[in-house]
Amino acid sequence: MQLFSQYLRDLIQVRQMNISALARLSGVERTALSKTLAGQRVLPYDALDGLIYHLRLTPDEEGRLRDCYDAQFEKEGIRRSRAMVGRMFADLAELDFAPPAFEESRLLLDLEGYAGRRSIFNGTTNVQPLLRMVLSQELTRPDARVELTVPPTDAFLAGELLRRYLDGRMGAEVRQIIAFDASGAAEDINLHNLGCFCSIFPICLLSKRHYHPYYYYDDTLAVRYTDPYPYFLVTHGCVVCLSESGGQAMLLRGEDQVEGYHRHFQTLLERCHPLIQYTADPVEILESYDGCTDDDGFYMVMDQPCFGRFYDEATIGRYLRPELPFHDRLEEVARRRFGRLRSVERFYTLFTRSGVERFCRTGSLDDFPVAFVAPFPPEMRRQLLNALAGHIRSGDITGRILSPGVFPDYLSMTTSQRAGVGFFTTEYFPLQDGFCSVQVKEPDLCRAFHGWLTHLPASTQALGAEETATELEALGRTCGV
Repeated sequence: MQLFSQYLRDLIQVRQMNISALARLSGVERTALSKTLAGQRVLPYDALDGLIYHLRLTPDEEGRLRDCYDAQFEKEGIRRSRAMVGRMFADLAELDFAPPAFEESRLLLDLEGYAGRRSIFNGTTNVQPLLRMVLSQELTRPDARVELTVPPTDAFLAGELLRRYLDGRMGAEVRQIIAFDASGAAEDINLHNLGCFCSIFPICLLSKRHYHPYYYYDDTLAVRYTDPYPYFLVTHGCVVCLSESGGQAMLLRGEDQVEGYHRHFQTLLERCHPLIQYTADPVEILESYDGCTDDDGFYMVMDQPCFGRFYDEATIGRYLRPELPFHDRLEEVARRRFGRLRSVERFYTLFTRSGVERFCRTGSLDDFPVAFVAPFPPEMRRQLLNALAGHIRSGDITGRILSPGVFPDYLSMTTSQRAGVGFFTTEYFPLQDGFCSVQVKEPDLCRAFHGWLTHLPASTQALGAEETATELEALGRTCGV
């Protein structure tokens, strides 16, 4: 990111403003402004308002100036982690769920024909076809199973799993063990671990709960240099051992070798932690929302706003469908959850204009389908939107409209710096049979996603509070029209 001093200097030059004049107009002492432009001093935060006003900055320029100012007080790792999380969500927002344009119809060779008597394969042009053939052969089995310790940073294997899950041809149960880096200070966000998670999270969403990652902490890399094949992949028929770079592989096909590696993998699993937990049960999903809520704050990003602050006992009883077989359980959890949301000190809800427009049209909520919750009538939609706008203006709620493409419209996320992070596919998710929640408890990842969400309201990717409130009120007037 550009230095604050450099960006402020650029803005002054573009506006062709004299430093002395700017200092006089903005009320910032001239010497202080000069030292700031030289990178020798940090201005107090309240000095920004005068500079922004008298430089006549656009909203984008103001947001960038404030980001540059905040960056003076942050560690580089925090900024990089936010960028990494932002890229992952932007990629998910662009993910193409359309049917594939073509499909592999047949293999020209089976594994025996390709490998022959070879056991060693050198170069990615030989290793990658081997891996693709091993996966294809395993997927012909009704009980297909893949176990691997290959890092998620291996772009080829991650891409293969994602592609196969996306086009519906991957029915195998996949278990992957991931080594998380234990080095560095406990309060820092480990970018290696965050990168691993960002690589596998799309697979978690698309696998229909068939992909299961596990992790352990490792503070030594010595084994990677003493073992020429430190990683392996096991199927029912073979083992592929891989080098650190993925450019060399060893193929083992003996029954005792396959069984030995399978048992070894099971032993390793006993010493690992599940990285995520899945559920498709609607009551468990609502409970997991609550489990990711701090005692003093609620933080959520979704295509639609969260109106949980305004759901009283009567609202829950009126709109929750009584014919549901699990109605009583769901009602109990809903009463407990929304009672909590009415009282938490900090309430963040980040959403998009298109999500609000959809709510205005339908009165339905993406995170709970109409089969569970009856649509709100137009008057109730207007009341909720106006109430949200008023609370945003007063500062009681941090609500912002996000720019398009910042977050996928089929996903919601609730974060806590301590209790966990919950990702929930919504009614807008194209693969409805994969509808589920994905929860993460690993502390490093919780800090990363929580930091990304709480940074959004003041970023250039969101409208300001007044703009958001005005948009909500204007959209509310369209309800039922």
